[in-house]
Amino acid sequence: MSARTTILTLCTAGALAVATIPSAAAERIGPTAPAQWGPIRTLAPNPQSAAIAVDGQGVVTVAWQSTAFPATVVVRQRYADGSWGKRTVLGEGIDPQVAADRRGRVTVAWVTQRTGHSDGVSAARLEASGGWSKPAHLTQDVAVPGYVPGGGAVHGAADIDLAVSARGAAVAVWSWGSEEADVPSRIQSAFRPAAGSWRRAVDVTPRSGADEPQVGIAGDGTATVVYGLQTIGHPQQLVSRRRATTGRWGGPTVVAPEGYDHDVAVSGDGTTVATFTPDFEQVAAATRHAVGKWRTRTVSAPGAVVNDADLAVDVTGHAVVAMTEEDGLVQMVERSPGGSWSAPTRVADSGSLASEVVVSLNADGDLFVGWGTYGLHGKYRYGGGTWTHRYTVAPDAGVDVLEWVGAVATPGGDVAILWDQEAMPLRIRVLRAS
Repeated sequence: MSARTTILTLCTAGALAVATIPSAAAERIGPTAPAQWGPIRTLAPNPQSAAIAVDGQGVVTVAWQSTAFPATVVVRQRYADGSWGKRTVLGEGIDPQVAADRRGRVTVAWVTQRTGHSDGVSAARLEASGGWSKPAHLTQDVAVPGYVPGGGAVHGAADIDLAVSARGAAVAVWSWGSEEADVPSRIQSAFRPAAGSWRRAVDVTPRSGADEPQVGIAGDGTATVVYGLQTIGHPQQLVSRRRATTGRWGGPTVVAPEGYDHDVAVSGDGTTVATFTPDFEQVAAATRHAVGKWRTRTVSAPGAVVNDADLAVDVTGHAVVAMTEEDGLVQMVERSPGGSWSAPTRVADSGSLASEVVVSLNADGDLFVGWGTYGLHGKYRYGGGTWTHRYTVAPDAGVDVLEWVGAVATPGGDVAILWDQEAMPLRIRVLRAS
C-alpha cells in the first residue's frame, strides 16, 4: 500500500488517496487544448517524509520533514495561477500530515520530539485570510528519563494521520505507547471544529496494542478510524470506530479478521472505504455507508500478486483503487456512488517495473493513475472519457528507487504529483489539464 492517504472532504496524505470537492463551475466544459506538463520542480534535499493536499480553490500545499537537526516541518504552496509561495517553517518535528477544506484553510499535524519526554503531536492551521497559526500541542507529554528520540524504539506518539472536512472540521489520530517500556499502544485522537480550537486529546481504544490508525471525516464531522490490532499467535485484525457528532467515539467493529497495509477514505455523505491486503498478495475493499455494516470483497484480479495499491474517494462516493502487479501490469477498479465494484481494467501493460502506484480523483471524475520504480509514468482520464497515452512524469533514474509518491487532482482537473527517490531531492510536477 502507499504510505499514506491524504483525505479531504473535499476529502491524505499521506501519503497517499485523495478526494476533492466539486468544481465551482456551473457547467462542465471539456478541455480546449491537450494537457501539458510543467517543469519538474525541486522542493527540498532528500527529506525523510512528505505529504500533499489541495483545497477548494485549487491551491496545492506540500509539507515535508527537513534533513536539518533537529528536524523541522516545512510547508510550501502552489497557487491556482501556477505561482509558488515561500517556504514556511512551522516548528520542530517529523512525519507531517496535511489536509485542506473548500475555503482554503490548510491544517498540518506532525510528531514532536523532546529528549527525556514522550513524543507528542502538534498542529497548525493556515487561515483563508493568510498566516499560519501558532502550533497547538495536542498531547500531554510525560517525562521519560533517558529517552532519546530517533534512537530506535518509540516512546509516545507515532503513526499519525489527519483528515479535514469540506467545512473545516479536523480530526487527528495517532498511536501512543512504548515497546521498550512495555507500554501497549493505544489509539488517541484530537478534534477541532470548523470554527474553534483543538479539543483535548482522548483515548479512542484501551491499551491493547492497537496501532497504525487511518482516519477520514464526513461532511457533517462524523469521523471513522480504522486501525490494526494484533495479539500474539494471531493475525492482525482491522478494526474501526466512529466518532459521532456528539463527540463520543463508539465501540469497535471488525472490518476484516486479517488485514494489513490499509488505507481509508470517507466521502461527503459518510460512505467509508477501506482497502487492505489480507495475505500480502491480493487487495480487498471494505465499504460502509453512514448507516450499515461493512461489506468486503476482493478487488484485485484472480491470481494476481499485487505490489502496491492506492485509494481515492471523492465527495460523492465515487471510489477508485489502482494497483501494480508483480509482472508490472497496472490495473484499477471503480465503484460508483451507491453502486458496486467493477472488474479490474488495465491501465498499463505488463513488462515495465512498477513497484509504486498513486491515484488522484476530483468530483468531476478527472482521474490520474501514476506508477513506477526507477522512473515515474502515468495516464490521465478526463471526466469519464478515454485515457491519454502514457506520460513520462520523471525519467528512469537508474539506481534510485521511488520511496514515496503522492498526487492530488484540483477542482479544475490539474494534477500535482509529488515524489521522493532515495538519495534524490523531493520533486513535484504539475499536469495542466484545465
